[in-house]
Amino acid sequence: MAWSLLLRGGSVVDGSGAPARRADVAVERDRIAAVAPSLSGPADRVIDATGKVVAPGFIDMHSHSDLFYFACPSAESKVRQGVTTEVVGMCSFSQAPLRADQREIIRGWAGGIGASLDLRWETFAQYLDALRAVKPTVNVAHFVGHGALRIAAMGFEARPALADDLKGMQRLLGEAMDAGAFGFSTGLVYAPSAYSNTDELIALAKSMAARGGYYFSHIRGESSMLLDSINEAIRIGEESGVGVQISHVKASGKENWPKIDAALRLFETARARGVDVLGDVYPYNAGSTKLDNMMPAWAHDGGIAKLLERLADRATRRRIVEECLIDGERWGTVSQGGIGFDQVFIATCRRRELEGLHLAQIARQAGLAPAEVLMNLLLEEKCTVGMVSFSQSIENVAKVLAHPALMIGSDSIPLYEGEGDRPGKPHPRTYGTFPRVLGEYARERRIFSLETAVHKMTGMAAGRIGLRERGLVQPGYFADLTVFDPATVKDESTYPEPHRYPTGIPYVVVNGTLVVDDSRMHARGTGRILTRA
Repeated sequence: MAWSLLLRGGSVVDGSGAPARRADVAVERDRIAAVAPSLSGPADRVIDATGKVVAPGFIDMHSHSDLFYFACPSAESKVRQGVTTEVVGMCSFSQAPLRADQREIIRGWAGGIGASLDLRWETFAQYLDALRAVKPTVNVAHFVGHGALRIAAMGFEARPALADDLKGMQRLLGEAMDAGAFGFSTGLVYAPSAYSNTDELIALAKSMAARGGYYFSHIRGESSMLLDSINEAIRIGEESGVGVQISHVKASGKENWPKIDAALRLFETARARGVDVLGDVYPYNAGSTKLDNMMPAWAHDGGIAKLLERLADRATRRRIVEECLIDGERWGTVSQGGIGFDQVFIATCRRRELEGLHLAQIARQAGLAPAEVLMNLLLEEKCTVGMVSFSQSIENVAKVLAHPALMIGSDSIPLYEGEGDRPGKPHPRTYGTFPRVLGEYARERRIFSLETAVHKMTGMAAGRIGLRERGLVQPGYFADLTVFDPATVKDESTYPEPHRYPTGIPYVVVNGTLVVDDSRMHARGTGRILTRA
């Protein structure tokens, strides 16, 4: 019997952190059949991998692609980076569960970053069935969003959960995990997740502990509240007995950059006393989110419709400005810290002429104060604007990337496919996260070895959430593989010109099928909806 695929002569970096070794890798159907110094015998396809690295397919530990699979199941902008698995349902956002009467609320809440949501389902199981039917090219490990649980159980209300509300959320969480969710995520800077207290989150986490669920958190504050917010996440894990993942670890706002060392020490001291806490990071000093996240949490009470009403009210706008404007020049949020209007760029907007411009530029063109332009834009575009904001220290990014408790998560939002002009000025992480780690940080800056870089993006990530037989180049494991040139692999995406695929990643295999062949998309629909080990 012939092998399906034989990768010959490559340097195998197997994802465990072990040193690279020269070996051939044989694939039979959807599994790795053999890894040995020299393999012979017939194969349907033989690829000469001489001078290339053969690694496990990369696992994106934090992505928002689930909001885009239905429109872009090929996930080409992610697959071309070497990604074969995505962990989604992050930052409290997921498209299920929902009640039939809440579809418009969910569209405004989760669809405000460029996604067009179908929402034919109600339960998480129905949603996963619909996702299977569209056949994403990547494997998908799905969490359920705390925001979705809260909206389904108690609406979009700025209040603590009552006993019946909590029981409703616990029931919905249990149903989601029975359907295949790996746990739940919070986005504690995003309404309605922001309206929860710590006790609510501990109770939810406890309810899934016996099922082996994980708690992934965009913490309550990444700027002035950074240390207290990390401690809150650690407390949730410690008191509930579940594993905690702190998402996209950072210190936002220049005044908060010195806190990063203390933040990393919190991981170390908690782990030393037995708390299962890890985190992820993206290799950029800019973030990206919905522009309406620059509004205070109370302004979101009731959902997007209520926020738009408040933005149309002059008195409420004055209150927002009084609360958020700093020294007449910067804007302050719990997520960003103090940030200048020239550091906030429009990423996606129905008015494409604004994409790539920062708020200060738009304000000068309009002859208005930047705060007024910000609120006008949200009102006019009905909060469907995405932003990129530069709030972090590039030195801190390298420090966090190098930390042994941190793996790689792109935090990317949209998906794209094909060549030529595509809408928006998305964050370059949409196209370049994983090649950037390999090229910029492993090869050029040498903050860690190539083997460590690959481990953070493969074996470490798979082990974190118990992905069965994935994340390593090992016989019997699923054949998720990435072949890259360690001398040339590079992210080509930039902030002004983001729609560029990386170079140096000629082959990607998902479940035994060659989906990128000679740096071109070759096949689609190869991914699977994964379940817990």
